[in-house]
Amino acid sequence: LEYALEIPFSSSRKMMVTVTKTTGSTDLKHCSKTNEHTAHVKGAPNYILEKCNSYMTADGSVKPLDAAGKKQILDKVDELSEQALRVLAVATRPLGASLPFNLEADTDVKFAKIVDGLTLCGLCASIDPERDGVKEAVLDSKTAGVRVVMITGDYLKTAIAIAKNINILNRKTFTENNGEATDCGALRPVKDGPYLGHAEMDKLTASTSVFARAKPEDKLEIVKSLQRQGWVCAMTGDGVNDAPALNKADIGVAMGLEGTEVAKGASDMILTDDNFCSIVRAIEKGRIIYAGIQKFVSFIMSVHFAEVLQIFLCIVSKIPVMRQPLQILFLILVTDLPPSIALGFEPGEPMTMKRKPRPKTQPVVLPWMWRGIVANGMILTVCIFCTYLIALYAYAGAFLTDDITDPKRESCAIWPKDEWAPTLKIDCGLWTACSTDSSSAIYDAACAAYTPPTDAIELAEATAAITAAAGDGAIYTAHGNPDCEICIETSIRRARTSAFISLVWAENFRAYCSRSFERPVWEGTFSNPSMNKAILMAQISLYVALFLPGLNEDVLGLYVYEIHGFGWGIAFIGAMACLVGCEVYKFIAGQYVVKEELAGYEEDADGVVSPSTSMKEVVVNVA
Repeated sequence: LEYALEIPFSSSRKMMVTVTKTTGSTDLKHCSKTNEHTAHVKGAPNYILEKCNSYMTADGSVKPLDAAGKKQILDKVDELSEQALRVLAVATRPLGASLPFNLEADTDVKFAKIVDGLTLCGLCASIDPERDGVKEAVLDSKTAGVRVVMITGDYLKTAIAIAKNINILNRKTFTENNGEATDCGALRPVKDGPYLGHAEMDKLTASTSVFARAKPEDKLEIVKSLQRQGWVCAMTGDGVNDAPALNKADIGVAMGLEGTEVAKGASDMILTDDNFCSIVRAIEKGRIIYAGIQKFVSFIMSVHFAEVLQIFLCIVSKIPVMRQPLQILFLILVTDLPPSIALGFEPGEPMTMKRKPRPKTQPVVLPWMWRGIVANGMILTVCIFCTYLIALYAYAGAFLTDDITDPKRESCAIWPKDEWAPTLKIDCGLWTACSTDSSSAIYDAACAAYTPPTDAIELAEATAAITAAAGDGAIYTAHGNPDCEICIETSIRRARTSAFISLVWAENFRAYCSRSFERPVWEGTFSNPSMNKAILMAQISLYVALFLPGLNEDVLGLYVYEIHGFGWGIAFIGAMACLVGCEVYKFIAGQYVVKEELAGYEEDADGVVSPSTSMKEVVVNVA
C-alpha cells in the first residue's frame, strides 16, 4: 500500500481520512485489487455511522446496515463510553482505480466525495486516564468558588463519565435530565444554523458544566454567554481553532507543551506543564498575594493612623508632644516598613481556598477592613497615650505643658560636682528635704497657707529664701536659668522614652496580629521567616538607638538611663495592653469576616462547600 491522500482530523468533521493505493498483492479483502484506491476513515462513531450503509462482518464479508443495526452499534458505543472509554469507529470505502475527485480540489469537496457510502469495519475503545491530582484540584476549585466547565470534543457519554471521575459532576446527584451535561448540538436549533438567542443560551450555560462534541465556534459562544452573566472566564486551549475563544476570555490560557503558536499568541498566559492542577495552584497563589497586600495596607495604615492621632491628642490636650521628628522617622523606617513588607510574604492560611471569589471592581480595602484600621489604630493610640501620661506625671509631676513650666514651681538645685541634690519643697513658709531626687520629680511650691493669705511667692523669691536659709553652699537656680530648663526637659524626655519603647513593642506585637484577619496570634506565630527577621531587626535597632552613646540622647533624644525599672515596666504594660486589645477586637470582628467571606456557599451531597448559583465571580473553562 502507498499513501495517496490524507485529510486530517478537524473538530467540525469529527473524523479523518486516509486514501491508499494498492501496489501489489494483499490479504485485505476490501482492497485486494492492484492499482485501486481505498479510503480508510476513523472518527466519532455517531458521525461515521451517518455515512455508513453497510458493515463488515468478522469473516470480511460486507452486509447492509439498517437503522436497527446502527442503533445496536450506538448502544454499544454508549456502553463503552459510560466506562470513560474514548470510542472510535473505523470505516472503509473502495474508490476504484481513479479517484472520484481532483487532487487539487478543496478539502471539503474531496471529503464529501469520499465519505458517502462507507462500510463500517468496527469500533475501538481506549482510555486516557486523568492526571494525578486533577480530582483533588477540581474539588479545591469548587471549594474556592471556582466553577469548572468542561468543553470537549468527546462523545457525550464519555464526557459525562470523565466528568464524574474528576468531580466536575456529582455521582450522587447527577442525572442526564438535570441539564448539567449537554451535547453542543443543543446550542443550535438547526444543525449548522444560528445559535440560540441570548436569553436561552444564557439559561443553558448557567447550569451546564459539561459540553460535549464541541466545535471551536461553540467554545467562543459559551464564553460570550458566561461573560454576559457576569462570570470571569479563564479559557484553556491548544489548537489554532481555539484562538478566538482564548482571545475573548478574560484570561486565555494556552498549553505550553502541546499548544500551537497561534493559541499561545492569543492567550494571556501559557501553562508550561499543560496541567490543570497548575491553574488551581495559580489561583491559590494569587489569593495569597492579594491577601498579603490587604494585610500590608491594613497594618501600615492602622499604625500610621495611631501615630498621627497620638501627636494630635498631645497638641489639643496642651501636653508636651510625645515624639520628636527623628523619632517619627525611626518608627517609619525601622518599626513600620519592614514588618509591613514581610506581610507580603505570608504563607497561605487554611481559609485561602474557602473564600469566595472577588469581583473585578472590588477595592483592595473593604469596608470591614476600614473598620479594623480605625479600631486597631484607636486601641494602639489609647494604650500608648496612657503610657505617656503615666510616665509624664511620674517624671514631671504634671500633665500640661503650662503646669510643667509654671514659674511658681520649685527650682532645681545644682551641686558643685554636678550631682542632683535633693529637692526642697516650700510648704507654708517652711522647707523640707524631699526623698525624691530632683531629677526624678519637680514639686509645686505650696505657699497657700500664709496668714493673712497672700499670693504664692515667685520662684525667684523662693530660691533666694532657700539659698539664704540653707547655708550649705548649694546653688539654687531660678526659673529661666538654663540649668533649670535642663531639669524640665529631662523629665519630658524620660516620659517620651518610655512611650517610645512601648510604641515599638506594641507595633511589633501588632505586626504579628496583622498576619491574619481572623486567626489568633498564637496560631503559627513564627511561621513567616520574613516577619521574624523584620521584628528582630526592629528590636536590635531599638536597643542600638537606646544605648548607643551620641545617638540616643544627642540625636534621638532618648534618655533610657533615667527611666529605671518603672519606665520599662509601664512600657511593657502598654504594649501588652495593645496586644490584648487588638486580639479581642479580632476575635469579635473575625466572626463577621468569616461569615462575609464565605457568604453564598452551599454544601453538596459529598460535603463539598461550593458557591451557590447566585455567585458569579469566576469561571475556569477546560477545553
